[in-house]
Amino acid sequence: MKRMNPLKNQLRNQKGQATMEAVLIMIAIVSVVTLISRTSINQGYVRNIVEGPWSPLRGMIEDGVWMRHTISKPHHPNQFPRHQTKRGDSI
Repeated sequence: MKRMNPLKNQLRNQKGQATMEAVLIMIAIVSVVTLISRTSINQGYVRNIVEGPWSPLRGMIEDGVWMRHTISKPHHPNQFPRHQTKRGDSI
């Protein structure tokens, strides 16, 4: 009977190979997703998607006009010139 070397037997053991490959694949996927998300945040892609449509809506909510919130303040009805008098109505 031929006896095998215990070290050689351990090298042929495939237990845990699938687990190690799955962990390495998950690390690679998480790294790629993190890289893509950081790049999109730094370039402002997400900000443009969210703020682009929101700006006119914010102008309507705050000032009552369908304009970007940065330029809608002078068009708010409260900013219209009105003439007032202390005399009251005369009949």
